[in-house]
Amino acid sequence: MSATCLSPDRRSRPQDDPIIRVGCLEGYRTLLLEFGHDPQLALQKAGIEPSLLNYPDRTISVLAYRRALNIAAEITGTRHFGLLLSQRQTFEKLGAVGYLVRHAPDLRTSIERLILHFRTHDTGSMTRLEVDGAYAYWRHGLEAVVNDSAVQQTELAIGLACKFLRSALGETWNPLAIYFEHVAPRDTQPFRAVFRCPVHFGQTLTALEFPRTDLDRPLRQSDAGLFHILEQHVERIEEGLGNDLCGKVRQIIQQKIESGVYRLDEVAASLGLQRHALQRRLKAEGANFQQLRDDVRFEIGCRHLRETDTPISEIAGMLGYAETAVFTRAFARRAGQSPRAWRQAAAR
Repeated sequence: MSATCLSPDRRSRPQDDPIIRVGCLEGYRTLLLEFGHDPQLALQKAGIEPSLLNYPDRTISVLAYRRALNIAAEITGTRHFGLLLSQRQTFEKLGAVGYLVRHAPDLRTSIERLILHFRTHDTGSMTRLEVDGAYAYWRHGLEAVVNDSAVQQTELAIGLACKFLRSALGETWNPLAIYFEHVAPRDTQPFRAVFRCPVHFGQTLTALEFPRTDLDRPLRQSDAGLFHILEQHVERIEEGLGNDLCGKVRQIIQQKIESGVYRLDEVAASLGLQRHALQRRLKAEGANFQQLRDDVRFEIGCRHLRETDTPISEIAGMLGYAETAVFTRAFARRAGQSPRAWRQAAAR
């Protein structure tokens, strides 16, 4: 499977505090009210000032956004709250980039522009397009998943991607399959109803699969003139987002872990740098490659321990550890307990 496009860097931010536009909570208040719950209390519990929802272009912490979704799922008793919310949202919640991708000439250009400019909306998620023979995979990934489950956020993202594709290509369009890394819920019927295709849980990727030929299909709302204007506008927005080298390195490591090639040389080459130049620039930012690599490995390990039933030995191998015991010791140094104990505690 060959990657055709990868997600870009994030805007400047504290290393462990990715941000997202408030527009990400489109429909949140209405859906909670329909369930008979006070959205203001849920938002305050998540650490979000309720009045901010009136200003979609402002930003909040991704971690607070994730908590808001988890709280809503818990108080409503709705395991698939994120999936439901995705069907109440529009791609325009992404702000200028949402309008840009809707008016692209074809689906390939649309997804590639989304990947290129996604940081204008969310600095804590990654999206990429891969092609394998006759099939295309629109993949999704998250950062900083340690303390809170990201299942709701993940299911919302894939649900919204599917809704966008139907709005762009036709309401009768369906993906070939949906893949989630996390374990299956007790009731999978809501997922089959939304996606109208096979839905697989406990997989090695989170993605939406569709025919490669769909990438060349024109979008129903394509407008070449408006697309050009919006692209210039989004580029001007990005000019003020800064250059976060640590963020770039973290994202490249996360992408490359899947192929097992994420040494310093490979990451530096992806940035167009020599290894020594990358080391110097990281040092100037008060960071080093080994620490960033260990941070990413720890976060990915936590996510798989929490949300999948993947054996610990397989997680260790996926993260590049020569032996399970090495992973166990490294994890325990960070978490204060073994992977097995951490998984058991997270499941309570």
